[in-house]
Amino acid sequence: MQLDKFLITNERFYTNIDANLSYAYSCGVSKVYLREFEISRFYRFIDICSKLNILLFVNYIDKYINDILRYASGIHLKSIDFDLITLIPDEKLVSYSAHNISDVINAYNKNIDYIFLSPIFNVENKNPALGVEYLKNIPSKYKDRIYALGGINRSNIHCFKNINIKGVAGIRMFLKV
Repeated sequence: MQLDKFLITNERFYTNIDANLSYAYSCGVSKVYLREFEISRFYRFIDICSKLNILLFVNYIDKYINDILRYASGIHLKSIDFDLITLIPDEKLVSYSAHNISDVINAYNKNIDYIFLSPIFNVENKNPALGVEYLKNIPSKYKDRIYALGGINRSNIHCFKNINIKGVAGIRMFLKV
């Protein structure tokens, strides 16, 4: 099964948005989560993502919700924002940050489209790693929405090819150096 790829941005990404998005696209990225929202940056991402046919996700931000609902492909919910799911129109895609199987089940039961499960590998200043075995042991009915996240790079991405998850998400692995 081909792994889908979901880019999550960080501050280093914004120094050269065009080159970094083009590089991510060449790596097979089909979706981008713009983490640090700024309205001018949002419109720049909308422009480039639409040209590359990449779906764009942003956080739910009240102040810009009309622009977000009009132009973004989807909305990303952090675990602290989970209750905002009721405010998102059904036609919008939703991604969500999960950190254990309970979070995954809750997101699945709310029909969330894409679930980032993290961290899979050790990442500095993050929760303890869940590990690839944790993913393997998740019931198969949930796996088609799960993106493994956390410490994934070009040397360990092969670990996810045969465990039937939706894909992988990452920052550095899709960042043009």
